[in-house]
Amino acid sequence: MDEQGFSLVVYPHKGETGVEADLKTKEIELIILDYKLRGNKKGNEIIKSIRDKNYYHDIVFYSGGPIPDEVFATPLDGVFTADKKDAKNTIKQLIALRIKRVSDLATFRGWVVADSIELEGVLGRVIAKCFKEQKDIFVKCVLGHEGLFDFGKKHMVLNNLLHDRIEELTNAGILPALAKVQACKKTLDAFFDDVIHIRNALAHQIAEDGETGHKRIKVKGKGKEFLNTPENLIKIRKDLKKHRDNLLELEASL
Repeated sequence: MDEQGFSLVVYPHKGETGVEADLKTKEIELIILDYKLRGNKKGNEIIKSIRDKNYYHDIVFYSGGPIPDEVFATPLDGVFTADKKDAKNTIKQLIALRIKRVSDLATFRGWVVADSIELEGVLGRVIAKCFKEQKDIFVKCVLGHEGLFDFGKKHMVLNNLLHDRIEELTNAGILPALAKVQACKKTLDAFFDDVIHIRNALAHQIAEDGETGHKRIKVKGKGKEFLNTPENLIKIRKDLKKHRDNLLELEASL
């Protein structure tokens, strides 16, 4: 997952309790469950409950022994049965298939735009936090005005705030905090090229056929272009993750 630029997040449950709440509130890609579970219900009963509530996620259903024939009188769409010893390979194959699906250019465009919207929200939170006790007033009177600060301006404002913060910490000789802010700013300096230019290109530019057989999209600034190759998709996913982690670390440290 890391090699492909994704983060793996697992929500474990010992039985049915909490499963529906996760399906309602979290972005779940795959459900994995055992035939024999703690509690009154077996895995197949939980699968039926999930499907009855109109959740159609792919499911890996495994067991340490044979699953009785009568468990599923007819095969269920999206349910992949496996012996416990083979379950890991089945899971990896399904994850690999998911990665191929989200590498389709149309899907990838939407993915980048959605992630960029999230990053813009984090940028706004970090900027507001820099104003400490004036945070609520800043959010209401400045960030609350739509269009006053677009994505690029928010990045510029935060970069300037960090520049001033580095000067303050340098003058005060607070070295540990200084090193942390400097590291965050170094990553933030690449934000425009890594995120904003790419997001704008994928959101607004037309895809054309490239000479290599891959779709290409012109990226504003520096005469660059984005080629829809597996390597470039991985790089962009890794860049988005890198900047998200950096902003969240910065937000937590302020």
